Amino acid sequence: MERTYELPPSLPADLEAFREQTERFQKGEISATQYRAVRVPQGIYEQRQDGAYMLRVRLPAGRILPHQMRKLAHVACTYGSGKLHLTTRQDIQIHDVSLKDIHPALVELFGAGLSTKGGGGNTVRNITACPDAGVCPKEVFDISPSAVALTEFLLSDPVSFQLPRKYKIAFSGCSEDCMGAAVNDLGFIAQPGESRLGYAVYAGGGLGPHARVGQLLEAFVPVDEAHLVAEAVKRVFDKHGNRKNKQRARLRYLVEEKGFDAFRALYRDELARLRKESPAAPTLRPITPRLEGERIDGVPPADGFGSWRRSNVTEQKQPGYYLVHVPVSLGEVAAGTMEQLAEIADRFGEGTIRTTPSQNLVFRWISEADLPSLHRELSKLGLAGSVPPVLREMIACTGANTCRLGICLSQGLAAASREALENAGLDLDEAVSLRLHINGCPNSCGRHAVASIGLVGAARRLNDRLTPHYMVQLGGVLGEGRTKLATGKEMIPARNLPAFLVEFLRDFRGSQQYPDFDAYLESGGRDEAARIAGAYKEIPTFEEDETFYYDWGA
Repeated sequence: MERTYELPPSLPADLEAFREQTERFQKGEISATQYRAVRVPQGIYEQRQDGAYMLRVRLPAGRILPHQMRKLAHVACTYGSGKLHLTTRQDIQIHDVSLKDIHPALVELFGAGLSTKGGGGNTVRNITACPDAGVCPKEVFDISPSAVALTEFLLSDPVSFQLPRKYKIAFSGCSEDCMGAAVNDLGFIAQPGESRLGYAVYAGGGLGPHARVGQLLEAFVPVDEAHLVAEAVKRVFDKHGNRKNKQRARLRYLVEEKGFDAFRALYRDELARLRKESPAAPTLRPITPRLEGERIDGVPPADGFGSWRRSNVTEQKQPGYYLVHVPVSLGEVAAGTMEQLAEIADRFGEGTIRTTPSQNLVFRWISEADLPSLHRELSKLGLAGSVPPVLREMIACTGANTCRLGICLSQGLAAASREALENAGLDLDEAVSLRLHINGCPNSCGRHAVASIGLVGAARRLNDRLTPHYMVQLGGVLGEGRTKLATGKEMIPARNLPAFLVEFLRDFRGSQQYPDFDAYLESGGRDEAARIAGAYKEIPTFEEDETFYYDWGA
């Protein structure tokens, strides 16, 4: 059976050991804390609702095959809520799984070449890569094989699941750094070399509380040595990372405490040891598209095809082929929809789809002749709307709806904001560089720190009552050598956020003298945001209007 990557050889034994520990927990032989130490590194989290668990399935480079899509849909229906959630690290989550169903669900996933191992805890997390890798006109080369090979290499080592804290790695195919390599623990950005291709490597980045932009660790590393760099950094992290204070355990804190020069010296020592050990290099397998699906010739364009094509279709670097963006509202996909998408993936393009860091899906290698047919198929699923980029790329974490760390209902705000922006009649089609990210707490599943407009959930007391708020941060930028974190501390009640966004973006779109949102911010946009925010900070008393004291969707 075809797989997107080779699973760790230890996985069958891991699944059996997990089953035994689950049974012990059910019998009261081990505590909840002891069981948590077992399940979290396996990518299994307890949800906000007692007795409900989330399974996070890792997908290196976001690649998923049709038979795996069907299996995910089946597991979600059989053991979960019947829905799947796309994450900003290109994973797919299954929610509302009961304790007794976790092991059977994991076994079924394993049979389809899927695993949750390393989906949580102090482990090597899912390794991300550009969803348009291999087809992007701007890329230096296809970085997908590197992401898959490094996944297989690192997951074969037990130490990768016993680190001081999570270890996140990303690959970007060009200097635009769409994957945010510079804000990961370790990031690789493709570079042309004189005789062979390679990567610039950045270390010590990270989002969430105390976000940090990584520093240049290596100006150039050949493609076939990327695994040595990742392993050397991992060993430094394993030996010197903070295992006593979880709040100071990420790699970026180690870099700050040691100083980058001292950290790099430790890294170079580990790299020298690795070269002497000469570990077997992972196999870099090219990812070849399968272009043999069924074709339906002569299908005329349906209503809405033109606007859909303008907003959701982009040219590949291969002449005559296209990349089709499938906007998924809030990253939520019903199991039945996923099954139908699997059928479409079997018929169109390369025989796979990819998840994106903006919680959407992408079909690739779609021919000119197939675009009308694909549009019709996606229309049947309600996935062929003409969506402005700012709305299509909007990110929202699951928030307090399911997450135990969530403070606010970020998905509720996202839905309300989308409706407000759509109804406002704003011209957002050209605002491609504008990214709106919503996070239900200061952690960064919603990647607010690199958003053009980042909203961070919080709670404040107004009129003697606790009310949901969001901190507004502006100006996040991605790009090699120019990555910048969003800043700002304006606090706005959650119920006023949609109106604030409409007024703020109306001012931006009315400022035609600025070429993009970043230029607007630098030329007075931040002051305008503060002025507009001031009008939305006050709310009625609870007796006057209790709505303001309930979150969106509460």
